[in-house]
Amino acid sequence: MRHVTGGLALASLLIGAFAAGAPDAAEVATRVAAGDAALARLDLHAGIAAYRSALEVAPDSFEALWKLTRALTDEATLSKQPSEQKNLCIEAEKLARKAVSLNPSDANGHTYLAVAVGKLALFEGGKRKVELSKEVKAEAEKALQLNPNEDTALHVLAIWNREMVELGWFLKSFAQLLYGKFPPASLDTALADLKHASELQPGVIPHHVELGITLASAKRWGEAKAELEKGLALPTGWVTDDYYRALARENLARVQTHAK
Repeated sequence: MRHVTGGLALASLLIGAFAAGAPDAAEVATRVAAGDAALARLDLHAGIAAYRSALEVAPDSFEALWKLTRALTDEATLSKQPSEQKNLCIEAEKLARKAVSLNPSDANGHTYLAVAVGKLALFEGGKRKVELSKEVKAEAEKALQLNPNEDTALHVLAIWNREMVELGWFLKSFAQLLYGKFPPASLDTALADLKHASELQPGVIPHHVELGITLASAKRWGEAKAELEKGLALPTGWVTDDYYRALARENLARVQTHAK
C-alpha cells in the first residue's frame, strides 16, 4: 500500500506541475498577442511593454525575444537621441542572440540579429563597422537559407551589398583583410534582393524606399523616382513608415534634379 500511495503522490505532483505550467504558457501567449495587437494599431510603446511583460513570465520565450528585438530596433530608428538609439540596439542585439541560441532553426531570430547588429554598426567607427558587417551578412544569409522568402533578410542583405560597394578605399582594404579577400558585393545584387523583397511584400514602404535609394546609387534616376513615389503613395502599415516617408522625400528631391 505504501508504494501505491507514493505513486499517487508522485502523480499528483506531476499533475500539479503541469497545471502550474499551463497558465504560464497561456499568459505568455496572451501577452505576446497583446504586443502584436499594439503594433497593429501602431502603438510601439505598448507593444514593447507587452513583449517585456511576456519575458517576465517566460524569459526563454523565443517569440517574445525576437518580437521585442524587432520592436526595439524600430524604436531605435525612431529615436532622436543617439545615446538612446545605441542602448536600444545593444539590448536588441543581446535579445536576438538569446533567441538564436534557443531556436537556431527559425529564420526570425537570425533576421533580427542581422537587423540589430546592422543598426548597432551605425554607432561604431569604420573598422568596427566593417567587422560587424561580416556578421550582418552571415546572419541574413542564414535566415534566407532557413526561409528563402524572408523579405526582411533580403532587405538587410541588399543594404549590406550597397554599403560595401560604397565603402571608401581604406575601409575596402580593411574589409579585404577581414574577409580574406574583398567579399563579392554589387549594386545589381542589392537591386535584385530589394526587388524580390518588394515583390514578396509589395505593401512594405521601406522596401520601395531603399530600392529607390539604391537605384539612385546606380544612377537609374527615372526608376529611382518611381520607386520613391510608390513608397510615398502606400498606406501606413508599420510603425516606422513615417520615418521612411521622410527619407523618401529627402531622396526624391535629389533624384528629381536628375530624372527626366
